[in-house]
Amino acid sequence: MVAGRFRALSDPTRLRILSTLMQGESSVQDLVHTTGLEQSNVSRHLSVLRREGVVERRSEGNRAVYSINDPTVVQLCEIVCGGLEEMRAGELESLANAKVWKGEGI
Repeated sequence: MVAGRFRALSDPTRLRILSTLMQGESSVQDLVHTTGLEQSNVSRHLSVLRREGVVERRSEGNRAVYSINDPTVVQLCEIVCGGLEEMRAGELESLANAKVWKGEGI
């Protein structure tokens, strides 16, 4: 189950979809517009996320509306993104320090 969850979260397209859904529920059409992907591609990725229990689907008239079903996924994304931001900030600081040390300034 754990491997399946991480596999579902390992695709950049699905992460883009999740990023949009973190702002609130969206229809497939809204996700197509936001991501710039084809409708069939968005639907396929949503199917994977739904199968793994990450998102849920509800009907609203003739539209399918998706939202995040598992709040721990949001927490996980925030932890990972926060760690990457800290790592990136450290790398930029090291680069700036190296330039100053070499006398190049910033």
